[in-house]
Amino acid sequence: MKDRLMQVALELMTSHGLKFTMSDLASELGTSKRTIYEHFASKEELIGAIVDESIAEVIQIEKGIYEDDSLSCVEKLKQVLSIVPSGLKLSDRRLLAEMKRFSPNEWSKINNYLQEEYGWGTVKNILEEGIAAGDIRPVHVPSVLQMMIGASAAIFDPDFLLRSSCTLRQAVETMAEMLTFGLSAAQENVNDAREG
Repeated sequence: MKDRLMQVALELMTSHGLKFTMSDLASELGTSKRTIYEHFASKEELIGAIVDESIAEVIQIEKGIYEDDSLSCVEKLKQVLSIVPSGLKLSDRRLLAEMKRFSPNEWSKINNYLQEEYGWGTVKNILEEGIAAGDIRPVHVPSVLQMMIGASAAIFDPDFLLRSSCTLRQAVETMAEMLTFGLSAAQENVNDAREG
């Protein structure tokens, strides 16, 4: 039942934003509010569970990419930087803006995950392994990580998305492509050949 509650809440968030009520949720489910409150003490707790699940999804996808031996370090880096969680509908600009405005604690979780360096351990490992393998130019990894953290936070900023003509997924993919191919040792060799 808990998963069903979260799924229907996500659907309501997509159609009504964060303004949906627990009564709306009960009506959609054909159940009582009391049943909902047996699983979630409040709407905020429900939204928190959805955010937590989205972050866990990102971590799981990231782990799968990192452990995929068929991918080069550059491919892993691009794929990890391109992850957009499916559950939270983060591609919905309006929903992200509402999350930042009306649910600041949950927005804080998302923002902290995007900006905290400990959440970037996989990227750090990929960079270091790519440098060691010669797939990625030798760079100062902490500086590159800081740049990536800043770029990611800027791309996920709802104010940017509301002004932009692209979706979050398009913006994230553009960022990942720019950051990845700017680090590729193969690209450095192409540039050297052009200059020579």
